[in-house]
Amino acid sequence: MNIKDVVKVIEASECAQIATFGKGETEGFPEIRALLNLANPKQYPKLKNKAISVDGETVTIYFSTNTSSRKVSQIRENNKVCLYFVQPKKFKGVSAIGTIEEVTDMDVKKDFWQTGWLMYYHKGPTDPDYTLLKFTSKYMHCWGNLGIHNFGEPVNLN
Repeated sequence: MNIKDVVKVIEASECAQIATFGKGETEGFPEIRALLNLANPKQYPKLKNKAISVDGETVTIYFSTNTSSRKVSQIRENNKVCLYFVQPKKFKGVSAIGTIEEVTDMDVKKDFWQTGWLMYYHKGPTDPDYTLLKFTSKYMHCWGNLGIHNFGEPVNLN
């Protein structure tokens, strides 16, 4: 498995699972939920070659979510997250550890805007409840081709 294979797994996943850490309701324990996978070209053809990029062994991926969601407040407290992408029928998975940040540049937010999102963000790309997130991997632990493959800088989880 090489970095191109990792990108294929990410692009093929219908959603991304994100683990965040918050002090409030979760008392510092991780909380996992799904994010729309903007890197999936079948679901978001207009974002192909925009929602995911690779620099060496670092992957950058964009996501959208509601500003009012608990995950955004948790990200504001602690922007270290873990994302998980999987193709269960092919026995392939990517666990990506890194940081995630809110994109505040309105031109970038408008560039990613999808008209189908009006059902979530009624005021369009300027809706205060529309947040664009940018994830940058630090380390990826991947499964595929009957082996384990690591990319990026190892993280001390102790």
